[in-house]
Amino acid sequence: MSHANDHVAPLIPSQRRKEVDLHLVPKGFAALILIGALLLLLPWSHRPGHSIGWVDALFLATSATCVTGLTTVNVAETFNAFGQAVLLLLIQAGGLGIFTANISLVLLSGNRLSLSDEQTIHATVGRLKHTRPLDVFIYACVFVLIFELAGAVALFMLVSQAEPAANPWATLWESFFHSVSAFCNAGISIYPAGMVRWRTYPGVLAVISALVIAGGIGLMTLINLRYYYFWRRDPRRRGRLTMQTRLSVLSAAVFLLLGGITAWVFESNNTLKSATLGEQITWSFFHSAMSRTAGFNVVDVGQMNPPTLLATLGLMFIGGAPGSMAGGIKTVTFVVLLLTAWTALRRRDEVQFWRRRLPAKASFVATMVALLGIACVVTGVALLMVFENGQPASQVPQGWLALVFEAVSAFGTVGLSAGVTPLLTGGGKAVIIGMMFTGRIAPLVLAVYLARPANPQLVRHPREELVLG
Repeated sequence: MSHANDHVAPLIPSQRRKEVDLHLVPKGFAALILIGALLLLLPWSHRPGHSIGWVDALFLATSATCVTGLTTVNVAETFNAFGQAVLLLLIQAGGLGIFTANISLVLLSGNRLSLSDEQTIHATVGRLKHTRPLDVFIYACVFVLIFELAGAVALFMLVSQAEPAANPWATLWESFFHSVSAFCNAGISIYPAGMVRWRTYPGVLAVISALVIAGGIGLMTLINLRYYYFWRRDPRRRGRLTMQTRLSVLSAAVFLLLGGITAWVFESNNTLKSATLGEQITWSFFHSAMSRTAGFNVVDVGQMNPPTLLATLGLMFIGGAPGSMAGGIKTVTFVVLLLTAWTALRRRDEVQFWRRRLPAKASFVATMVALLGIACVVTGVALLMVFENGQPASQVPQGWLALVFEAVSAFGTVGLSAGVTPLLTGGGKAVIIGMMFTGRIAPLVLAVYLARPANPQLVRHPREELVLG
């Protein structure tokens, strides 16, 4: 017994020395939100004749930093160039922070990545033992810069062609703002009517959708795709797509397809009724892409049929890929839950997929993240029912479904709304602020925390079976 204690005791301090403070992420985001709120409160952030209170400033700063997109005021009409620049910096800082926080926390804590992630990093920023969080951050900045600049150039060319008489400097600013907002999955627009302004321009919608999808599939996925030379015949020189990459890309394609078909089926005789067939298909798939956490819209979400809203609720709750700009419980988490359920139905002991065996910890983490999401949404809806009962926000055409939609949109950091956001009371706004912050930070911190090495159990008790179901 003494030998066992001698062996275990040194491990515990060693593990503690490697652990990094997981409060760094929420503290950093909270500080950024407070600074942004103070800047948005300044008089020189507003257009003449406009001003906002501290609750709205905190709401907008949280929405921008957590790349959500819900707004209590019209951004284009309320804020001047300085105020819009503040929002843009919050979006960029928040998006880049969440883009790199996952892998950076793992590297800082000294824990090991999966073998596939080690191979991917080795192919990009060097061997794992020499990799620093700064290296990952720099590499992420390169990806972000490339995508956002490419998106800005594409939007500038398309908008200039559509509106040749417009001020080129204004067009350049609008193009850059929306490129950053789209790639960061923020969904905040500086057009008074939002993306509705470009609903008849499929090229603009295609660029916005491409940026949203790219920002929602994750840093490691983008790196893996960058170094996968599919045209080479020699497998040793071609590289390989990791399971993380394949699941992220495949799930994104499946959810995009299912969401687009659902929106077209249930809205073709409703919000899409006046559009041509081509516009109906374009707008349906645009809505599906935005439901994954971007928040731009080209039709009135508040007028959508309940089946469409329910399908959108599911997409918003699932969100995008891990380590991406997107929110939600993440697509890979949802896939692991499905695989775990399928394994249980087949009465197997281990989750296997694509000739690979998943660790049991993956199922544990997926279950905890999903339960966290459900708990946050249920709590948020309950609080909204308390604060908004009898208030204008509960009297919109969709009734309480609109408030449920608002809560899921806030947790998933999506930004779509059924017309509820501007009608919220002060208490309701506080609830949504809390949900946006929790939905952005909690799943990441929980996943990294659970991925740490398990605490050693010095005592093993007898096992006893339970009857379930």
